[in-house]
Amino acid sequence: MGLLTRFTSAEIASSPEDAAALRDVLSAVGTVDGSVDKVERAVLEALYKTLPQLRDHPATAPPRSQRAKILESLSAIDSEALRYQCWVVAVELAIASDGINEAEDQYLEQLQQALRVDMDFAATTVRVLACKYARASE
Repeated sequence: MGLLTRFTSAEIASSPEDAAALRDVLSAVGTVDGSVDKVERAVLEALYKTLPQLRDHPATAPPRSQRAKILESLSAIDSEALRYQCWVVAVELAIASDGINEAEDQYLEQLQQALRVDMDFAATTVRVLACKYARASE
């Protein structure tokens, strides 16, 4: 059994509640700085097409909930896998365009606490996605 098989063999149940949590995270992070740029929009579209929960339970538009309310609802998630998945997609969306701005940085700190994501996992996620979206020096 290879590395990918060993760490991806678990089936993830897909429920409307899981899809709602992911939509809430994407909505909150995508709009926290007041705009969704072209790159962020492309990442959002890709996530909606590739995340099993969002494919299985599509919605016509992300909810327009308040960010504080989203944090509160996310803090109630029991599933560690879903909490960590929410964290990863939030970081990816925040980093995707021109890196993380101050509004995104502050909200991601609150999100990390609400999702109960440990610092090691949080830091590793940021480092890996920063490498993914690294730009060449000019």
